[in-house]
Amino acid sequence: MKKSIYYLLVFSFVLSLNSCEDKYCSCSEEINGTWEVEQFMSIESVLYAKNNNYSPSVEFKTDGSFEIHLDINVCSGRFELSEESGITFSAIGCTEACCDSDFSEKFIEMLPQVSDYEIDGKDLKLNVPGWGWIELTRISN
Repeated sequence: MKKSIYYLLVFSFVLSLNSCEDKYCSCSEEINGTWEVEQFMSIESVLYAKNNNYSPSVEFKTDGSFEIHLDINVCSGRFELSEESGITFSAIGCTEACCDSDFSEKFIEMLPQVSDYEIDGKDLKLNVPGWGWIELTRISN
């Protein structure tokens, strides 16, 4: 009986190690959920005023996809996480209704350039090399 429990534990451990075999994976649960885009931290951020009536939000899903709600448009795509807090955004597509704010448009423009992320409690920081970072706050899990 003890031997079979031992084998079951070893099998479970090995299975958990192999659940994210690729170098890039989207298996981190800490980033999943919905985050509100708060501000840009860069020299040029003053050029992109945030619409005071609306804040863009991004939802990271467990299947490696994301959905962004801008002022008017909706965007979606894929994200991949690497072992050392790296993140890559790809296949970003948006509806093309008019009139998103400059802030929302800049967020979509900078997303493919994000290289890594940091999470500190309810705060998410998306780093853009040579530009600055984007600050987000968790609004739901």
